[in-house]
Amino acid sequence: MDWLSAAKSFILTAEYGSFTQAAEELNISSSAVSKRIDWLEKQMGQSLLIRTTRHVQLSEAGHLLLPKAQALIAQFDHILEHSQEVNKTPSGTLKIAATLAVGNSLLMPSIQAFLAQYPQIKIQLNVLAPGTLPDLHHDLVITRHYNEFDSVAHKGTCLLEYQMKLFASPCYLQRHSAIKSVDDLAGHKMLLSSYYQKKGHIMLSDNSIFTFKDYNFVSDHLDAMLEAAIQGMGLMLISAGYIHKQLQEGTLVPVLPHVKSANKQLWAYYPNSAFIPIKTRLFIDHLKQQLATQHTL
Repeated sequence: MDWLSAAKSFILTAEYGSFTQAAEELNISSSAVSKRIDWLEKQMGQSLLIRTTRHVQLSEAGHLLLPKAQALIAQFDHILEHSQEVNKTPSGTLKIAATLAVGNSLLMPSIQAFLAQYPQIKIQLNVLAPGTLPDLHHDLVITRHYNEFDSVAHKGTCLLEYQMKLFASPCYLQRHSAIKSVDDLAGHKMLLSSYYQKKGHIMLSDNSIFTFKDYNFVSDHLDAMLEAAIQGMGLMLISAGYIHKQLQEGTLVPVLPHVKSANKQLWAYYPNSAFIPIKTRLFIDHLKQQLATQHTL
């Protein structure tokens, strides 16, 4: 028995909540997984899992060990991958997490071009809930920059800067009172993401605070938000980079073009390791190039 195999078994069992699913992932028997974790618990001198007939849960000690075990395995995998990279075609699975808006509008065009260039790499794109902090389950987490996020477990790099502006459908503007200043917004409904609905405000470029006092629709699904805006349900605060098509078609138009949010940043976060996997480095470089040449948020 060794620490690495025991740690991998523990991590997968904790993630799946099942010895059987962990065993399937590792291609070993459930009893072998159980023996590995029993060995790890003896080494730790503590019970790491709470076992029931239906489910497996982490004990208090297990909750404390899990992130450390994940970091250990990630470090080992990165070192192993780094040692195998010399004269090797980039391959393997790159796990990426991003919000629906970022994934659909920004990542998919870049992913298509990246996979065409590196056909032996596979990409798994998972949905990230807005406001969720980066985790160690993914090779890359693409999200807004968090000033309050300070983790020794992650590194990060800025992909681009952007500002958010107000947009509405022509039919909405025809049916409602004219909007000539920020003060006029008080009589209008907003369409908000769950993040801004909870936050309740946004800082503007002039350092003033715009408060979301009235809203009638909250969603983290970009398609639903766009449809709501096009149908004339309210005003939408979004980066123009997400709505190129709607602006070209005229289904959405700017409202108070001079009003914009303070500068924001889109970042790529990845596990803090001595060796960054080549597929991670290649995708970050590719994405930066694509965003710089094709997108203006």
